[in-house]
Amino acid sequence: MGVPTLALAAGAVLAKLWTDSLTPLIASTGVIIVRPPLSSMVAIALTLIPAFILMIRAPRVTHHHHSWFTSVVFAMLAAMLTYGAFANAVILDSASTQYVTQLLAYDKYIITTGIVLALLDVVFYKKPVIRDRHKK
Repeated sequence: MGVPTLALAAGAVLAKLWTDSLTPLIASTGVIIVRPPLSSMVAIALTLIPAFILMIRAPRVTHHHHSWFTSVVFAMLAAMLTYGAFANAVILDSASTQYVTQLLAYDKYIITTGIVLALLDVVFYKKPVIRDRHKK
């Protein structure tokens, strides 16, 4: 969880820094997206690409005892970091609006908790010991 989640947070910072500069550059290549706006798509891509690349390149390590938990943390952090970019393309009914509004009231706490948990995972992660089955 730790490193991909931190890569997701780094991607959000990159999106904040570069979306306004890269959107006109991408539009000049002929890419036209109306809904959601191209700037939203650029922001979402910049947020997710670092974590995606890292997950592809990183060795596969499974933590069976907390894989569901790490998946939920990663998904919540990804949703909170990208919601602002795709909010203008999402049409919510009144019930959904109520839930989303309540959730967004806690966005800084959810994001902070996700990043802190990722940092703790990186700091306290112990590499599993691989035992040779052929040794006696």
